[in-house]
Parts: sequence; C-alpha cells; structure tokens
Amino acid sequence: MQCRATSFFIVLLALLFLFPGAHVEAMTAKDILSEVVRRNFQDAFRLAIDLKTVKGKKTLSDHSLWCVVRPQPEPAVIFVDFEEPKDSRGLRFLFLLRDGEQPEAYMYLPASEKTLPLDMDDASADIGGTGLTMDDIRIFAPKSSEEGTLVRQETLDGRDCYVIRVELAEGKGERLLWISKDQFTMVKVEQYGPDRKLRRVFRVVEFFRTEKGTEFPREEEVVVPGKGLTIRVRQQNAVFGIEIPDELTDPKTFGKFQWKSWTAPS
Repeated sequence: MQCRATSFFIVLLALLFLFPGAHVEAMTAKDILSEVVRRNFQDAFRLAIDLKTVKGKKTLSDHSLWCVVRPQPEPAVIFVDFEEPKDSRGLRFLFLLRDGEQPEAYMYLPASEKTLPLDMDDASADIGGTGLTMDDIRIFAPKSSEEGTLVRQETLDGRDCYVIRVELAEGKGERLLWISKDQFTMVKVEQYGPDRKLRRVFRVVEFFRTEKGTEFPREEEVVVPGKGLTIRVRQQNAVFGIEIPDELTDPKTFGKFQWKSWTAPS
C-alpha cells in the first residue's frame, strides 16, 4: 500500500513538472475577469492622452485630453477633459458606470456653460469627435462580475493569453478578450455585431510598468474595419493611486470644477 501511495505521489509530481500550468487551467472566465480587476483596476488614476484618428493616410482628427478614472467603489467614474484642439478645449464628459445598468453620461459645453445628459443606449456613439465610443472608454473600468466563457488559450505578440467570449446584452453581439496569463492585463478586444461581422478591434501595442511593477497600456490602436478608421491612443503621462474630489464625480459640478488646482486634504 505504501509503495502504491509513493508511486502515485511520484506520478503526480511528474505531471506537475511536465505541465506546470495545469492547475491554472481550472480558472473560469469569471475568475480571470475578476483577477483583471483585482490586479489592475483598484486604485484611481489620471492619464494625459493624445488621440489621432486616421483614414488611410489622411488625419481626420487630433486631440489631447485628460482622463481621470475611479474604478472603485461603484459607481465607477470616468471623467474626460479636452485640451486640444482649441475649439474643443474645456469640453468635458462624465461617465458613471453601475454593474448591470446602462451608463449615465453627461457632457459639459464650455461655450454655453451648460451640462447635458447623454443617451447611452447606443454604446457606439462617438465621444467628442475622437472616434472613440463608450465601449472603448469602459475598458478603463471593467467589471469583475462580467460573465464570459473561456474559449481557448493562445500566444499573442509573444504573450500567453486566455481568450474569453463575452455576450453583449440584448443580442447585440459579442466581444472576444485576450488577457495575458502573467499580468492579467487586457491585450486585445474584438467586438462583433449580431451578424457576427467584426466591428472594432482594440489592441495594446505598447506597455509600460508602473511603480508597483504591474503592466499598463502605453499605446493602443482601435481599428474600425467597416469605416476604414484607425484610432491611435497614447498615454503621455500616468499617475496612479490618486484621490479624486467629489466635485469631479457629480453631474452638477464636474463641468466647472477647477480640478487641476485642487489638492487633497492632508
């Protein structure tokens, strides 16, 4: 009996040695998506972003903006403040994301100093003439409760990845997510319509490491095959673990609040 037990133990060790990732295979899609949020989207952060939308060799738009994100607690908050071009300066957006609900969205118009609620039933609506949509923006604040199916594992750009299928609500199609196994970062997203035609491709083309040693996108590329558009998104500056004033999360005050001169109370 002891001999059989010892033999079984040796075989088990051999299997673990030959297939060191076998225990990871047991992770479900929900486990993986939860790990993405846990590792990468706990702290609030601020990004300085350059956006360029091109069609072929022609540049259609060129923007510089700030993006402030508070992933936790609910509602997740995404604040966008345009710097360039001059005619877009001061244009602001506020997105409030609650699990299982349609996003709340507001736009502040500096010329009239008015805040308008936006209808977000169409997640493909353009944001501020950048070519980006709500589906692109919400990648900065994913939900750990999102349901999906682990369909395969493959290597993408030298990274071992999980590939997860997520069905969109109301039969609007699906998304395929490529998530790196080592850092649990989103590497690529393909979005398909209900006709199963490819609508958008979001792909990280360059990463950098934060002070905590985790990877974060430096530059992304969004391709819209049906329109022949390519949107290049580059983070010029990123600060993590920041405090966000309440005024920046409130639809009544986010438009005029002077957030750049605000300092957190000590």
